[in-house]
Amino acid sequence: MTAKLTPDQLARQRKKLEKDKRKKVYDDQQVQGTNNSSIVSKRSVEKLYTLKVQPELGEFFKYFVPKGKRRSPAINRGYWIRMESIRRMVEKIITINSDQKINVINLGCGFDPLAFQLLHVYQNQIDLNFIDIDYPDLIQNKSDMIQKSPEIKNLIGVQRQTSDCLIETDNYKLVGCDLKHSKPYQDILDKLITQDTVNIFIAEVSLAYNKPEFANPIIEISSKVPNSHFLILEQIMPDGATNSFATKMLYHFSHLRSPIQCVESYPTKSDQLRRFDQYYRFTEIKNLFENWKFLIEYEMKAKISEIEDFDEWEEFIIFCQHYVIVHGCNVDQLVYDVKNEEPDVEVSYVVDDSISMMHDDRFDDEKLQLKFPAGGLMDGDKIYINGGLKQTRNDETLEVDLESGEITTLTKNLENDPSARMCHSITSLNNNELILIGGRSRPGQCFKDIYRFKSGQWEKLTDLPNGRSRHSAIAINNHQILIFGGLETNSSDLFVLYDVEDNSYKNLKISGVNPGNLKSASVNFNGEYGLIYGGIDDMNIPKVNNKLYKFTVSEDQSTIHLEEIFENDLLARIGSKFVFLDNDTILLIGGVSPLQLFTKNTNIMSLNLQDFTFKSIEIPLEIREKCPPIFVGFEVIQNTNGYYIIGGGAVCYSFGSCYNSVYRLSLNQ
Repeated sequence: MTAKLTPDQLARQRKKLEKDKRKKVYDDQQVQGTNNSSIVSKRSVEKLYTLKVQPELGEFFKYFVPKGKRRSPAINRGYWIRMESIRRMVEKIITINSDQKINVINLGCGFDPLAFQLLHVYQNQIDLNFIDIDYPDLIQNKSDMIQKSPEIKNLIGVQRQTSDCLIETDNYKLVGCDLKHSKPYQDILDKLITQDTVNIFIAEVSLAYNKPEFANPIIEISSKVPNSHFLILEQIMPDGATNSFATKMLYHFSHLRSPIQCVESYPTKSDQLRRFDQYYRFTEIKNLFENWKFLIEYEMKAKISEIEDFDEWEEFIIFCQHYVIVHGCNVDQLVYDVKNEEPDVEVSYVVDDSISMMHDDRFDDEKLQLKFPAGGLMDGDKIYINGGLKQTRNDETLEVDLESGEITTLTKNLENDPSARMCHSITSLNNNELILIGGRSRPGQCFKDIYRFKSGQWEKLTDLPNGRSRHSAIAINNHQILIFGGLETNSSDLFVLYDVEDNSYKNLKISGVNPGNLKSASVNFNGEYGLIYGGIDDMNIPKVNNKLYKFTVSEDQSTIHLEEIFENDLLARIGSKFVFLDNDTILLIGGVSPLQLFTKNTNIMSLNLQDFTFKSIEIPLEIREKCPPIFVGFEVIQNTNGYYIIGGGAVCYSFGSCYNSVYRLSLNQ
């Protein structure tokens, strides 16, 4: 027999049940609250992008977002590719089945107006029916907004009274259901879906908030419907939870009390494929950057580039590499025109134990929270950092003392100091002067000015022939600097030799291979020859160079000769830095690739120039857990103690920014 509870025990039990119920309601409300943020961002995209390049989709977000806000370029483009990927895949499935009745079931629909966009596009050309499903409270709010929107009411047609749907017409149903409960969901499908239909299920970051034991039954139930297609957009963590972007992403949702629950169970593309292979016979997967490459034609990319100034490729690519769309179907109707790429099983590399990485915690990291600054070494133990992006571009010059760990902001001289800028370069000459070149204010506004820093003062020198940003500048002797790439438009001065002594410029003729006007390429010179790899070739895609070029400058300094010596996708990096360890080995550090997400095993690598083999430089777990690096917009500066990684950071989509600490790479004895 069960022991009888005392009155106090019964009271505690009731109190706990009430507390658990309140917590569940609160947690559900927090998940529903994510709709409010995303819908404002989607409205920003509609106003800025959709109305200009896709007017056929109409303007429907305005009915759900009374006061729109313009988001940043990176967030706008991120939400555009997210929405566009879903819509295009739905339309591909619709096109394949255009002679049949089609249901589009939007799970966790929020205020998304995809149904109204597609009803507007197809205008009764195809037999389309839309079923929007979400939390009952949220669905009630959506219903109220629809009733106040004559254009939407006209699109969906005559409404009829029903006990199953909040709104029901011939082509639109609005249904309340908590998707943590599979039985009510099964009942909805049994009532609203017939055997003779094609059924497209969409879960755009909605099931992600449910634990797999709740989310997966929804997928399983959906897979048993005839002619079923399932499109799910969810986060992944290809480099694990200690990756800087992943850390920021997890913290963001946890801080909002709406943690994403599936990402740790399915952190990679292959994990997600295995998940869907349980329920669907045919599956395919792409991350959002692959969707940008394969779903969006070049002409559309070019149009998007014209809408607003955009120079946040690194941030856009990293975000896209952390989101995937999985398509599962129980009929052979895969939609990508390109075959599935190999699952993300990372190649194993030998660890190079001749180099170690440490976190130098002596510095005030907050003062170095700068994206795309420029820096150089003077006097052997002082790094000077100029400009970069905080909340806005700044014009400060910082002195970083490598001996004491102190960081000092130098007094400004408004008459002589460089203006606020980013994506510029600083080159050290003779260990006692620094040369600052170019950079930009807003995207497209490049500078052509040059400054010398010596004895604690800036001095303006003769301007460049053309403005440059994301260029490369490297000393080839104690008074001459080779400047390469970063031109806004192609011109004859791709390679320029700048002589500091007489403020003169010389355009170098190119012999051999022409690498083109690369931006954010990696360039260095060892006194005998130089190397170039990476860099953006086409800013609309972006296309990134994966070749390694060797160059020499002629004795009369009239010609630069280049030859291609190696090609590998590990070289396809935007904003990477490298140093010569010796004549046979270089050390590659960071950068971002449109071909793969660089991980703890591939972010820092050594490359042997004799046999062209890569080795991995270990990023210690302690660093990844405590202060994970993000290799965007950073500087690498060498002194006798090693190679300092300083500055750099990125906006992680709508999750906030993350920044580097100071790290040091040392050669082990």
